Amino acid sequence: MNFQLYNNTNIPDDEDIGVSGSGTINSMILSQLVPEEYLFDPLNAEPTLDNLREAAIQYAKQQILLDDGTNVNNNDSNRDGNDTDDQVISGWESTKEPSKVKKAENKALKELLDAAEKDVHVHLSRIKAVLAQDPKLLETYKRDADPDILSRRKRLEEMQEQRRELGGQIQSILNGLTESLDMNSPSKQPKHQGPQGQGQGQGQESLTQASIVERRLLSWTRALELYIYDSGENVVLGGESNNKNGDGNSTSATAMAATTAASAKNLTMNQLLQHLCLASVTDDEETMTQALLQASKMTSLHLERTSKLLEDAVEETASTLQSYHIHLIAHSIAAQTTMKKTGDIQNKFLNHGKEALKIGHALELEEGKRYQSEHASLLLKRWWMMENLADQENASGETIQVHEEVWGVIPSSSCKLDPLFTRKENSVEAAKALKSLRTIVKCRSNVAKNSNGGKILLENGQEQGGVNDSALATKRFELTGTLIQRTSAELEQRLLNTFSEIYSEGGTYDFSSVLAGKRPGRLNWIMLREVAEALMSFDSGRSLLKRYVALVVSIKFPELYTRDEDNNDTESMEEKSAEEDIDGTRSKLSSLFHRVCEVCTEEFKLIAHVFSPSLPEHLQESTASNNKPKSVVNWRASFPESFALQVTRGLIKRLISDPKNGMQAHINGLLESIDRKGDFDSGAKKLDTFVVVHEKAAGLFHLLKEAAQKMWGIHDAAASKNLISANGFSDSSDGQLFNVQSTSALIQFLTTQEMALSNSQRQGYLNLELRLLHHHCCATLDRSGGKLLGPIRTKEDSIRNSVVPGGLADYRAPIMPLDQDSIRKKGFAALLNGLLKQSTLRQPLIHATDSLARARLMFGSGSGGGGNVNSTARVVSTIFSQMCNFYGLSYLYPIVDSLGAMLATTAPNTPPSLPFDESLPPHDLGVDGNFWIIIERIHSAAKSFDRELWAENRTGSVRVWEILVQTRSQTSLTLGKERRIRFFQELEERGESAILRALDALSAHIHWVLVIGGEASSRGTNSGNRRDGPYAVPTGSILDSTNSPAVKALTYCLRSQFVHVQAALTPQSLSAFWTALSRRVYDILVARLLQYYKVSTVGAVVLSRDVEALRSVCMLAGNDHLHWDTLRELLTLYMTPPDSLKTMLVGADGDANSGKGMFGRVGKDQSIVFMSRRIDYRYRTNQGLKKSQWAKELLDELGVNDPTDGRVNIANYAAENITLT
Repeated sequence: MNFQLYNNTNIPDDEDIGVSGSGTINSMILSQLVPEEYLFDPLNAEPTLDNLREAAIQYAKQQILLDDGTNVNNNDSNRDGNDTDDQVISGWESTKEPSKVKKAENKALKELLDAAEKDVHVHLSRIKAVLAQDPKLLETYKRDADPDILSRRKRLEEMQEQRRELGGQIQSILNGLTESLDMNSPSKQPKHQGPQGQGQGQGQESLTQASIVERRLLSWTRALELYIYDSGENVVLGGESNNKNGDGNSTSATAMAATTAASAKNLTMNQLLQHLCLASVTDDEETMTQALLQASKMTSLHLERTSKLLEDAVEETASTLQSYHIHLIAHSIAAQTTMKKTGDIQNKFLNHGKEALKIGHALELEEGKRYQSEHASLLLKRWWMMENLADQENASGETIQVHEEVWGVIPSSSCKLDPLFTRKENSVEAAKALKSLRTIVKCRSNVAKNSNGGKILLENGQEQGGVNDSALATKRFELTGTLIQRTSAELEQRLLNTFSEIYSEGGTYDFSSVLAGKRPGRLNWIMLREVAEALMSFDSGRSLLKRYVALVVSIKFPELYTRDEDNNDTESMEEKSAEEDIDGTRSKLSSLFHRVCEVCTEEFKLIAHVFSPSLPEHLQESTASNNKPKSVVNWRASFPESFALQVTRGLIKRLISDPKNGMQAHINGLLESIDRKGDFDSGAKKLDTFVVVHEKAAGLFHLLKEAAQKMWGIHDAAASKNLISANGFSDSSDGQLFNVQSTSALIQFLTTQEMALSNSQRQGYLNLELRLLHHHCCATLDRSGGKLLGPIRTKEDSIRNSVVPGGLADYRAPIMPLDQDSIRKKGFAALLNGLLKQSTLRQPLIHATDSLARARLMFGSGSGGGGNVNSTARVVSTIFSQMCNFYGLSYLYPIVDSLGAMLATTAPNTPPSLPFDESLPPHDLGVDGNFWIIIERIHSAAKSFDRELWAENRTGSVRVWEILVQTRSQTSLTLGKERRIRFFQELEERGESAILRALDALSAHIHWVLVIGGEASSRGTNSGNRRDGPYAVPTGSILDSTNSPAVKALTYCLRSQFVHVQAALTPQSLSAFWTALSRRVYDILVARLLQYYKVSTVGAVVLSRDVEALRSVCMLAGNDHLHWDTLRELLTLYMTPPDSLKTMLVGADGDANSGKGMFGRVGKDQSIVFMSRRIDYRYRTNQGLKKSQWAKELLDELGVNDPTDGRVNIANYAAENITLT
């Protein structure tokens, strides 16, 4: 193969080149013949594509010649002498035949691909020449004769042949590998047969250890080859080839082949080594080493072979990749040329298409003008006919019997009117013709008169006629118009009568086909559709709409929508309905709503088939497939697109919103009949009626919306949205799109009607709900013996009155608190058995939860249950606020305030009779035990109020918190939380006031028992001076009891009181209360002791016992009783001799400032003040009390002043000021 690239280059022979300098000379020659990049990196050099580039230029020229269609001659004087261009172009001739053009294009593409192949060959020859340093390979290289490629192909064929062979022997190889595993086992070795067994043991021979190892290695070698060269893909082919000579059972062979392939794929190198090692377990070490050595050699050989195959694959891939890239460039050139030609064709198509579109529009315009001319001509003929009849009627004086002729009373042959108006089969055409004639009549002023004063101008400009001719023309026009109006009125009435007759016949609604309406027992909806289409020519179908709605109302609802002129009968019916119970009301409303739903569902389908401009798709297909008369198969009508929607809305408005006979009117009548009684039982019945109406209405409108979606066969809302958002509709899809839009509009209209029906009842319901809730709550208190005061005015009422009304609820429940004087007079027992009974406390909550449930039904349940969430939130907040006002201001607050006034805060004037008889009930110390029971009841009632109404974080409770969370109204939720917190805060403050008053009462009675009673009891005993108190017991006195009578009686009463307090208060409140009581007891005892009592040594023992008894009682609850411990330590000052007091006060060091002793723990002043109450600290003289000598000496030694020399502030030594270090 000679290439132009090498024509002018002389390559020397091998003989002309010396051996020593042959390499340098070859390199120099190659550097002149081969591009430079091949010399540096031949394997990665980019091909130059000289042939492909030249072929691409010629290909482009050929495509231009084919497109232009010009003739090309071989001997053109204008050519530049390029022989290659002459040879390429000389064979082309212009032609317009598609077959020749296609052949020429295929030939050009073939030449382009041949050039690409030449470039591939040049690229490979350059690579080989550079690698071999042999310039002759540039001319002599042939790919098919390349020894490297041939050897590579040979190795590939050998490997594929080996894979096919292994694929057919997979099962035998695997079996042989398994058998070789136990070949050394005695059960697996061949047995030696004797002379008798030679026939049986033929073909078997004794195997030595070497032969076993050899066979084992042979099996393992085949398995290794299978692992390396075959992955299981060829096993099916082997199975199929083996099955050709078998029994033909291809199914079993395929299954076996699949199993074998799976086994081959699961074979791993670890398994091969495991087989080799386990098979050599019984061999000696030398045999095993030999086997492993041979296995290693075989593995190395296979590794070298696979490496060579991998190198071959890499080289083949690189060569194929370069060829693919070059051919891809050739195809890209052809594709780009084709795309350019396609764009030119598209541009021509668009230009020619625009011209064709203009021609089509012009033809349509001319066709429309022709149709208008024909229609005008026909209209003029009919006008002249009617004008002629009007002239004859006027001239003869005989009136044309239009009614009789149009209604068919007079035979058609005797009629004066045109058969178009007298025959029923021409109703649609007659109606359209009369509509056009009436349009002319409406333009009478423009036709009968012109701008020339009523005179008609001739073509030459002369006036024809005058006043007489104009008056005559006007009269004729009026007579003709009158006749047209009479004919139109009679035809419209005849059509309305026909429509009523067909509909009144009734029958099942069958829309399965266009012929189904003519079957017996079916409604002839096709005839209804034709009559309705004719009636659309009269006042745009208004009479048709009224007649249809009236027919539906009168036929479908005769007992519910019949006007009764007798008012007395109406009132008697309302009184009768008022006597019905709620079940009767529910049954009546259920039957009404069910019938409305059933009728509307059927009528929606009838409206869609009768009043729509086109029939549904399934009926259109049936009319197109059947060969029927035009009157039957005509599925297009002249209805407006929105007329079916207008009819549906008119029907719904008449059934629901009719002021006298609609559903709303019947519901209002039912509610008004309940209102005539005027009692609260009627109000409860009306409330239940509200709920029933709302429930039934919601179900009705839900079913009506479903029926509206199925009205035009639209069942999927998502598909409807997709249809609306799509573009490019055909005629049928345009109609479907409008049906979807009509359905959406109808559903929106139904939603509006539902809201109007519901909102008209919701405000009345809510006002009645709040009124009855307040009544039931107040009635509960009244039945329990409570006396309610008149309404009081609060700050919230002033704010409400200043706000402009217009919300949902106009009713505001008045706050009517319980009479506190009545509560105080009746006492604690009456409270527990009346106002604070469990049933009384629970009943208002039951009424409130019922109100919440009804409100949820009336206004919706929030985001998941529909409804207006804002209205729901406001209604629930209003109910909760009203209940907080009632349960607090009207109910619990007055009771708590009355408790404090019912306590005896002042003790009796007479001392108690001590000791108390413990067989009798203990003294209540001014606080009745029922007081604490009432406190516990009120606390439980508050918790029940929060649990039953608010119910925070109780999912599924359907209470205030959950409903407000579902509505997602943060404002209402925040207001509800604030109202709840305010309710409990105020109740807690009032409760604390009552408990503090109880603490005061207890304190007063403790002073009465401990001080007054103790001092009174000490007067009758031998206890020394009466002025020194009960603890100035003389030395040597005998103690009758462990405690004084007053302390014994007080602890007995306090322990009894503790039982009631513990049951009433929470642990935290009990601790705080009892700690406060402990301090009160301490303060009473210490204040009396420091002011009036003196303590002797014997009395100190009694005092210590009393303090211990009081301390044990006070420590029944609470954890802050440090003051009693301090007092116990101070009592030791009364039991210690005077000479030991110094050590006790300051410690063994004797230093008053050392911080030791009682001075350090209790304090100097407090220790000295308590020590001053010793009976021997002062003695009486005629000049008054004087300090003992030992006291003076002690104070002087300590270097402290005596606080008791002046006025002592007892408050400094109260329990709250006690600190112990």
